[in-house]
Amino acid sequence: MIKTFAAAPMSLFGYGSRKELIPLLKREGVKKALVVTDKVLFEIGIVSKITEVLDEAQIAYTIYKDVTPNPTLDNVENGSARYKEENCDFIVAIGGGSANDCAKAINVLISNGGSIKDYQGGNKSKNKGKLLVAINTTAGTASEISRAYLISDEKEKRKLIFKDDYAMPSIAVNDIELMMGLPKSITAQTGMDALTHAIEGLVSKNNSVLTNILAIKAIELIYKYLPKAVEDLGNVEARDAMAYGQYIAGLSFGNAGLGLVHAMAHQIGATYNLPHGLCNAVLLPEIMEFNKNSCIKDYALIAESIKPIECINMTEKEKASYAVRLIKELSERVGTSQSLTDIGVKEEDIDILAEKSLQDGCIFTSPVMPTKEEIINILRRLM
Repeated sequence: MIKTFAAAPMSLFGYGSRKELIPLLKREGVKKALVVTDKVLFEIGIVSKITEVLDEAQIAYTIYKDVTPNPTLDNVENGSARYKEENCDFIVAIGGGSANDCAKAINVLISNGGSIKDYQGGNKSKNKGKLLVAINTTAGTASEISRAYLISDEKEKRKLIFKDDYAMPSIAVNDIELMMGLPKSITAQTGMDALTHAIEGLVSKNNSVLTNILAIKAIELIYKYLPKAVEDLGNVEARDAMAYGQYIAGLSFGNAGLGLVHAMAHQIGATYNLPHGLCNAVLLPEIMEFNKNSCIKDYALIAESIKPIECINMTEKEKASYAVRLIKELSERVGTSQSLTDIGVKEEDIDILAEKSLQDGCIFTSPVMPTKEEIINILRRLM
Protein backbone atom coordinates (compact mmCIF):
# COMPACT_ATOMS: atom_id res chain seq x y z
CA MET A 1 0.00 0.00 0.00
CA ILE A 2 1.28 3.46 -0.92
CA LYS A 3 1.88 5.81 2.03
CA THR A 4 2.77 9.49 2.11
CA PHE A 5 4.63 11.45 4.78
CA ALA A 6 4.71 15.24 5.20
CA ALA A 7 6.54 17.54 7.63
CA ALA A 8 7.73 21.14 7.88
CA PRO A 9 10.81 21.66 5.65
CA MET A 10 12.94 23.19 8.44
CA SER A 11 12.79 22.78 12.22
CA LEU A 12 14.81 24.45 14.97
CA PHE A 13 15.27 22.95 18.44
CA GLY A 14 16.96 23.85 21.69
CA TYR A 15 17.18 26.61 24.27
CA GLY A 16 17.43 29.95 22.44
CA SER A 17 17.02 28.38 18.98
CA ARG A 18 14.73 31.23 17.85
CA LYS A 19 17.87 33.30 17.21
CA GLU A 20 18.79 30.94 14.37
CA LEU A 21 15.85 32.41 12.46
CA ILE A 22 17.90 35.46 11.52
CA PRO A 23 20.00 33.89 8.72
CA LEU A 24 17.03 31.88 7.50
CA LEU A 25 14.81 34.96 7.17
CA LYS A 26 17.58 36.97 5.53
CA ARG A 27 18.05 34.16 3.02
CA GLU A 28 14.34 34.34 2.17
CA GLY A 29 14.51 38.10 1.59
CA VAL A 30 11.26 38.81 3.44
CA LYS A 31 10.45 42.40 4.45
CA LYS A 32 7.46 42.54 6.81
CA ALA A 33 5.78 39.97 9.05
CA LEU A 34 2.26 39.60 10.31
CA VAL A 35 2.85 38.30 13.84
CA VAL A 36 -0.12 36.15 14.88
CA THR A 37 -0.50 35.52 18.62
CA ASP A 38 -2.75 36.05 21.63
CA LYS A 39 -3.05 38.74 24.29
CA VAL A 40 -1.61 36.61 27.10
CA LEU A 41 1.65 35.84 25.29
CA PHE A 42 1.89 39.49 24.30
CA GLU A 43 1.37 40.72 27.87
CA ILE A 44 3.82 38.30 29.54
CA GLY A 45 6.61 39.23 27.14
CA ILE A 46 6.92 36.07 25.04
CA VAL A 47 6.07 37.96 21.84
CA SER A 48 8.79 40.54 22.52
CA LYS A 49 11.37 37.74 22.58
CA ILE A 50 10.48 37.06 18.95
CA THR A 51 10.11 40.65 17.81
CA GLU A 52 13.61 41.26 19.19
CA VAL A 53 14.82 38.65 16.69
CA LEU A 54 12.94 40.39 13.88
CA ASP A 55 14.43 43.73 14.96
CA GLU A 56 17.92 42.24 14.87
CA ALA A 57 17.23 40.88 11.40
CA GLN A 58 15.97 44.36 10.39
CA ILE A 59 12.58 42.97 9.41
CA ALA A 60 9.43 45.04 9.98
CA TYR A 61 6.30 43.59 11.57
CA THR A 62 2.77 44.25 12.71
CA ILE A 63 1.17 42.30 15.55
CA TYR A 64 -2.27 40.68 15.44
CA LYS A 65 -2.83 39.56 19.03
CA ASP A 66 -6.55 38.79 19.13
CA VAL A 67 -6.39 35.01 18.60
CA THR A 68 -8.70 33.20 21.01
CA PRO A 69 -7.96 29.82 22.67
CA ASN A 70 -10.18 28.18 20.04
CA PRO A 71 -9.50 30.40 16.99
CA THR A 72 -12.62 31.57 15.21
CA LEU A 73 -13.72 32.47 11.70
CA ASP A 74 -13.58 36.15 12.74
CA ASN A 75 -9.97 35.72 13.93
CA VAL A 76 -9.04 34.42 10.48
CA GLU A 77 -10.89 37.18 8.63
CA ASN A 78 -9.47 39.95 10.83
CA GLY A 79 -5.94 38.59 10.68
CA SER A 80 -6.14 38.32 6.89
CA ALA A 81 -7.36 41.90 6.65
CA ARG A 82 -4.47 43.11 8.81
CA TYR A 83 -1.97 41.24 6.60
CA LYS A 84 -3.27 43.03 3.50
CA GLU A 85 -3.64 46.46 5.14
CA GLU A 86 -0.06 46.38 6.42
CA ASN A 87 1.44 45.05 3.15
CA CYS A 88 3.05 42.05 4.84
CA ASP A 89 4.86 39.39 2.85
CA PHE A 90 5.12 36.55 5.38
CA ILE A 91 3.65 35.31 8.67
CA VAL A 92 5.10 34.51 12.09
CA ALA A 93 2.87 32.55 14.47
CA ILE A 94 3.69 32.59 18.19
CA GLY A 95 1.83 30.24 20.51
CA GLY A 96 0.43 26.75 20.75
CA GLY A 97 -2.17 25.23 18.48
CA SER A 98 -4.41 28.28 18.56
CA ALA A 99 -1.99 30.80 17.07
CA ASN A 100 -0.44 28.31 14.68
CA ASP A 101 -3.80 27.07 13.41
CA CYS A 102 -5.07 30.62 12.96
CA ALA A 103 -1.90 31.56 11.07
CA LYS A 104 -2.29 28.58 8.73
CA ALA A 105 -5.86 29.59 8.00
CA ILE A 106 -4.82 33.20 7.37
CA ASN A 107 -2.11 31.96 5.01
CA VAL A 108 -4.54 29.86 3.00
CA LEU A 109 -7.07 32.70 2.85
CA ILE A 110 -4.70 35.47 1.75
CA SER A 111 -3.24 33.17 -0.91
CA ASN A 112 -6.54 31.87 -2.29
CA GLY A 113 -9.33 34.32 -1.43
CA GLY A 114 -12.99 33.59 -0.69
CA SER A 115 -14.01 32.33 2.75
CA ILE A 116 -11.91 30.00 4.87
CA LYS A 117 -14.97 27.71 5.04
CA ASP A 118 -14.42 27.03 1.33
CA TYR A 119 -11.29 25.04 2.20
CA GLN A 120 -12.71 22.50 4.66
CA GLY A 121 -11.51 18.97 4.12
CA GLY A 122 -8.33 17.96 2.34
CA ASN A 123 -6.16 20.00 -0.05
CA LYS A 124 -8.88 22.39 -1.21
CA SER A 125 -6.58 25.38 -1.75
CA LYS A 126 -5.10 25.97 -5.21
CA ASN A 127 -2.25 28.36 -4.44
CA LYS A 128 0.75 27.79 -2.23
CA GLY A 129 0.90 29.97 0.88
CA LYS A 130 3.45 32.58 1.94
CA LEU A 131 6.46 31.84 4.12
CA LEU A 132 5.08 30.80 7.53
CA VAL A 133 7.27 30.61 10.64
CA ALA A 134 5.48 28.68 13.40
CA ILE A 135 6.99 29.26 16.84
CA ASN A 136 5.70 26.79 19.39
CA THR A 137 5.30 27.88 23.02
CA THR A 138 3.75 24.67 24.38
CA ALA A 139 4.67 21.00 24.22
CA GLY A 140 1.45 19.53 22.97
CA THR A 141 -0.28 20.38 19.71
CA ALA A 142 2.62 19.98 17.24
CA SER A 143 0.71 22.39 15.03
CA GLU A 144 4.06 23.90 14.06
CA ILE A 145 4.84 20.86 11.88
CA SER A 146 1.36 19.83 10.78
CA ARG A 147 -0.60 20.67 7.64
CA ALA A 148 -3.84 20.27 9.62
CA TYR A 149 -5.66 23.08 11.41
CA LEU A 150 -8.93 23.68 13.23
CA ILE A 151 -11.11 26.78 13.23
CA SER A 152 -14.21 27.23 15.39
CA ASP A 153 -17.55 28.22 13.92
CA GLU A 154 -19.04 29.96 16.96
CA LYS A 155 -22.55 30.16 15.51
CA GLU A 156 -22.78 26.43 14.86
CA LYS A 157 -20.62 25.52 17.88
CA ARG A 158 -18.53 23.30 15.67
CA LYS A 159 -14.84 22.95 14.88
CA LEU A 160 -14.09 23.03 11.17
CA ILE A 161 -11.31 20.66 10.11
CA PHE A 162 -8.77 21.43 7.40
CA LYS A 163 -5.82 19.42 6.09
CA ASP A 164 -3.87 21.12 3.36
CA ASP A 165 -0.34 20.64 2.07
CA TYR A 166 -0.22 24.37 1.29
CA ALA A 167 -0.92 25.18 4.96
CA MET A 168 2.26 23.46 6.16
CA PRO A 169 4.57 25.86 8.04
CA SER A 170 7.85 26.63 6.29
CA ILE A 171 9.93 26.82 9.47
CA ALA A 172 9.05 25.29 12.85
CA VAL A 173 10.69 26.54 16.04
CA ASN A 174 10.72 24.64 19.34
CA ASP A 175 12.71 26.93 21.60
CA ILE A 176 12.23 25.61 25.13
CA GLU A 177 13.24 28.97 26.61
CA LEU A 178 9.79 30.14 25.50
CA MET A 179 8.16 27.19 27.29
CA MET A 180 9.82 27.53 30.68
CA GLY A 181 7.15 29.85 32.09
CA LEU A 182 4.16 27.64 31.27
CA PRO A 183 1.95 27.02 34.32
CA LYS A 184 1.34 23.48 35.55
CA SER A 185 -2.18 23.24 34.15
CA ILE A 186 -1.15 24.15 30.61
CA THR A 187 1.96 21.97 30.79
CA ALA A 188 -0.20 19.01 31.83
CA GLN A 189 -3.02 19.60 29.36
CA THR A 190 -0.81 20.16 26.33
CA GLY A 191 1.32 17.17 27.32
CA MET A 192 -1.76 14.93 27.46
CA ASP A 193 -2.77 16.33 24.07
CA ALA A 194 0.58 15.17 22.68
CA LEU A 195 0.15 11.75 24.29
CA THR A 196 -3.29 11.44 22.70
CA HIS A 197 -1.77 12.30 19.31
CA ALA A 198 0.77 9.52 19.68
CA ILE A 199 -1.72 6.88 20.86
CA GLU A 200 -4.32 7.72 18.23
CA GLY A 201 -1.64 7.86 15.54
CA LEU A 202 -0.40 4.42 16.60
CA VAL A 203 -3.80 2.73 16.28
CA SER A 204 -5.09 4.75 13.31
CA LYS A 205 -6.40 2.82 10.32
CA ASN A 206 -3.99 4.87 8.20
CA ASN A 207 -0.83 4.20 10.22
CA SER A 208 2.46 3.01 8.76
CA VAL A 209 5.78 1.61 9.90
CA LEU A 210 7.21 5.13 10.12
CA THR A 211 4.28 6.69 11.99
CA ASN A 212 4.25 3.77 14.45
CA ILE A 213 7.96 4.11 15.22
CA LEU A 214 7.46 7.80 15.92
CA ALA A 215 4.33 7.21 18.00
CA ILE A 216 5.96 4.66 20.30
CA LYS A 217 9.01 6.84 20.92
CA ALA A 218 6.73 9.81 21.63
CA ILE A 219 4.74 7.77 24.15
CA GLU A 220 7.96 6.72 25.90
CA LEU A 221 9.21 10.31 26.16
CA ILE A 222 5.91 11.82 27.27
CA TYR A 223 5.16 9.14 29.84
CA LYS A 224 8.60 9.58 31.39
CA TYR A 225 8.99 13.34 31.24
CA LEU A 226 5.52 14.89 31.48
CA PRO A 227 5.27 14.38 35.27
CA LYS A 228 8.76 15.86 35.68
CA ALA A 229 7.81 18.89 33.56
CA VAL A 230 4.62 19.42 35.58
CA GLU A 231 6.21 18.91 39.00
CA ASP A 232 9.32 20.99 38.26
CA LEU A 233 8.46 23.80 35.85
CA GLY A 234 12.11 24.80 35.50
CA ASN A 235 13.35 21.32 34.57
CA VAL A 236 15.25 21.93 31.31
CA GLU A 237 15.75 18.23 30.59
CA ALA A 238 12.03 17.53 30.93
CA ARG A 239 11.04 20.53 28.81
CA ASP A 240 13.49 19.50 26.11
CA ALA A 241 12.25 15.91 26.09
CA MET A 242 8.63 17.09 25.92
CA ALA A 243 9.44 19.37 22.99
CA TYR A 244 10.81 16.42 21.06
CA GLY A 245 8.07 14.08 22.27
CA GLN A 246 5.23 16.32 21.13
CA TYR A 247 7.05 16.98 17.84
CA ILE A 248 7.39 13.33 16.86
CA ALA A 249 3.85 12.64 18.08
CA GLY A 250 2.81 15.36 15.63
CA LEU A 251 4.73 13.72 12.82
CA SER A 252 2.90 10.49 13.61
CA PHE A 253 -0.68 11.72 13.77
CA GLY A 254 -0.11 14.35 11.07
CA ASN A 255 0.44 11.52 8.63
CA ALA A 256 -1.54 8.65 10.14
CA GLY A 257 -4.62 10.52 11.32
CA LEU A 258 -6.41 10.55 14.66
CA GLY A 259 -9.55 8.92 16.06
CA LEU A 260 -12.53 9.01 18.37
CA VAL A 261 -10.83 10.94 21.19
CA HIS A 262 -10.25 13.92 18.95
CA ALA A 263 -13.60 13.57 17.19
CA MET A 264 -15.34 13.92 20.56
CA ALA A 265 -12.93 16.44 22.08
CA HIS A 266 -13.47 18.83 19.17
CA GLN A 267 -17.20 18.97 19.90
CA ILE A 268 -16.79 19.42 23.66
CA GLY A 269 -14.14 22.10 23.18
CA ALA A 270 -16.20 24.01 20.61
CA THR A 271 -19.44 23.81 22.61
CA TYR A 272 -18.03 24.96 25.96
CA ASN A 273 -14.87 26.79 24.78
CA LEU A 274 -12.63 24.43 26.76
CA PRO A 275 -8.89 23.74 26.37
CA HIS A 276 -8.39 21.07 23.73
CA GLY A 277 -5.76 19.18 25.70
CA LEU A 278 -8.00 18.93 28.76
CA CYS A 279 -10.85 17.52 26.68
CA ASN A 280 -8.51 14.89 25.23
CA ALA A 281 -7.15 13.99 28.65
CA VAL A 282 -10.62 13.45 30.11
CA LEU A 283 -11.68 11.23 27.19
CA LEU A 284 -8.49 9.26 26.48
CA PRO A 285 -8.55 6.41 29.05
CA GLU A 286 -12.25 5.65 28.51
CA ILE A 287 -11.88 5.56 24.73
CA MET A 288 -8.74 3.44 25.00
CA GLU A 289 -10.89 0.97 26.96
CA PHE A 290 -13.57 1.17 24.25
CA ASN A 291 -10.99 0.42 21.51
CA LYS A 292 -8.98 -2.10 23.49
CA ASN A 293 -10.19 -5.38 21.99
CA SER A 294 -9.34 -4.11 18.52
CA CYS A 295 -5.96 -2.72 19.58
CA ILE A 296 -4.54 -5.44 21.81
CA LYS A 297 -1.16 -5.72 20.03
CA ASP A 298 -0.67 -1.96 19.86
CA TYR A 299 -1.69 -1.38 23.46
CA ALA A 300 0.55 -4.26 24.56
CA LEU A 301 3.41 -2.53 22.76
CA ILE A 302 2.66 0.68 24.69
CA ALA A 303 2.88 -1.17 27.99
CA GLU A 304 6.09 -2.96 26.96
CA SER A 305 7.66 0.32 25.90
CA ILE A 306 6.99 2.26 29.10
CA LYS A 307 7.05 -0.55 31.71
CA PRO A 308 9.06 -3.43 30.15
CA ILE A 309 10.01 -5.24 33.35
CA GLU A 310 6.47 -5.32 34.70
CA CYS A 311 5.22 -6.81 31.42
CA ILE A 312 7.54 -9.84 31.32
CA ASN A 313 5.02 -12.42 32.56
CA MET A 314 1.87 -10.82 31.17
CA THR A 315 -0.25 -12.03 28.25
CA GLU A 316 -0.92 -9.57 25.42
CA LYS A 317 -4.44 -8.94 26.73
CA GLU A 318 -3.07 -8.24 30.20
CA LYS A 319 -0.50 -5.85 28.74
CA ALA A 320 -3.23 -4.04 26.80
CA SER A 321 -5.30 -3.57 29.97
CA TYR A 322 -2.17 -2.49 31.81
CA ALA A 323 -1.50 0.18 29.16
CA VAL A 324 -4.96 1.67 29.70
CA ARG A 325 -4.37 1.72 33.45
CA LEU A 326 -0.96 3.35 33.07
CA ILE A 327 -2.38 6.16 30.94
CA LYS A 328 -5.21 6.73 33.41
CA GLU A 329 -2.72 6.87 36.30
CA LEU A 330 -0.55 9.34 34.38
CA SER A 331 -3.53 11.63 33.85
CA GLU A 332 -4.33 11.44 37.56
CA ARG A 333 -0.73 12.23 38.46
CA VAL A 334 -0.57 15.39 36.32
CA GLY A 335 -4.01 16.61 37.34
CA THR A 336 -6.04 16.16 34.16
CA SER A 337 -8.24 13.28 35.31
CA GLN A 338 -11.66 14.88 35.74
CA SER A 339 -15.27 14.08 34.95
CA LEU A 340 -17.11 15.76 32.10
CA THR A 341 -19.35 17.34 34.71
CA ASP A 342 -16.28 18.84 36.37
CA ILE A 343 -15.32 20.63 33.14
CA GLY A 344 -18.84 21.91 32.42
CA VAL A 345 -20.43 19.38 30.07
CA LYS A 346 -24.23 19.29 30.43
CA GLU A 347 -26.37 16.16 30.33
CA GLU A 348 -28.84 17.78 27.93
CA ASP A 349 -26.08 18.30 25.34
CA ILE A 350 -24.97 14.67 25.15
CA ASP A 351 -27.14 13.73 22.18
CA ILE A 352 -25.95 16.60 19.98
CA LEU A 353 -22.34 16.08 21.06
CA ALA A 354 -22.59 12.46 19.93
CA GLU A 355 -24.21 13.45 16.64
CA LYS A 356 -21.51 15.99 15.88
CA SER A 357 -18.75 13.55 16.86
CA LEU A 358 -19.96 11.14 14.17
CA GLN A 359 -19.60 13.92 11.61
CA ASP A 360 -16.05 14.85 12.64
CA GLY A 361 -13.36 13.99 10.09
CA CYS A 362 -11.04 12.48 12.69
CA ILE A 363 -13.42 9.60 13.34
CA PHE A 364 -12.78 7.94 9.98
CA THR A 365 -9.32 6.68 10.94
CA SER A 366 -10.49 5.38 14.32
CA PRO A 367 -9.73 1.66 14.80
CA VAL A 368 -13.36 1.15 15.85
CA MET A 369 -16.22 3.02 14.21
CA PRO A 370 -18.70 3.67 17.03
CA THR A 371 -22.43 4.04 16.81
CA LYS A 372 -24.14 7.14 18.14
CA GLU A 373 -25.42 5.12 21.09
CA GLU A 374 -21.90 3.96 21.94
CA ILE A 375 -20.66 7.55 21.96
CA ILE A 376 -23.58 8.55 24.19
CA ASN A 377 -22.67 5.73 26.58
CA ILE A 378 -19.03 6.88 26.69
CA LEU A 379 -20.12 10.41 27.51
CA ARG A 380 -22.50 9.23 30.22
CA ARG A 381 -19.85 7.06 31.85
CA LEU A 382 -17.57 10.09 32.01
CA MET A 383 -20.17 12.39 33.56
